[in-house]
Amino acid sequence: MKYTLIVLILYLLTSFSHLSGQKLYVWCPSEQTIVPRNGFLKNDTIDLVFFDGRVLNEESRIECTSENVINHLQNFLFDCYPSAVFNSLSTNSYFDEPNTNRITIKIGISAYHAAFGADIKLGIGSVGGDFSFMVFPKGKWNGLTAYFIKIYDYRCSREIQKSKEISKITSKSNIWGYKTAIDCLAKTYSDATQEMLFFIDNTLM
Repeated sequence: MKYTLIVLILYLLTSFSHLSGQKLYVWCPSEQTIVPRNGFLKNDTIDLVFFDGRVLNEESRIECTSENVINHLQNFLFDCYPSAVFNSLSTNSYFDEPNTNRITIKIGISAYHAAFGADIKLGIGSVGGDFSFMVFPKGKWNGLTAYFIKIYDYRCSREIQKSKEISKITSKSNIWGYKTAIDCLAKTYSDATQEMLFFIDNTLM
């Protein structure tokens, strides 16, 4: 009986230690280098809506709120397409049908966080697309940014609908602690955002 009790206590302590280690980290994105698409989409109206589907637990260290992350992405797109007329919609409009005679861009944020080892997968949210195939190294810091983007081009009687899953992972050994985690997350954000621009350019060209 005494042996069983000791084993149970050790199990509970181990479980608690593991759960307390399941911490996710979010820092605000660094400023990105912008190449404005001057003249592209000139005077075209774009309805832009974001949905943050991440699952950030109570143990998470969040130094950049959901609103901050969305604002960074939104302002980045404003600067990249200065000739377009953006109409920012609330998150509540994400699942609404797109308007006619204009462009609608819906960006679902499935992941934007860092964690140590496989704990990174805990924050991945469901926003459409399939991100279940991702594999994360154990014993390293992992940074992850994942978007699901839907574009509806209904200009001038067009009926173009395209979607794309974008996921970027960077992993590094724990050499510099949190600095390593910040670098991993920054790299994935930069790569994912650049791929998002490439997708938008090609779809609306």
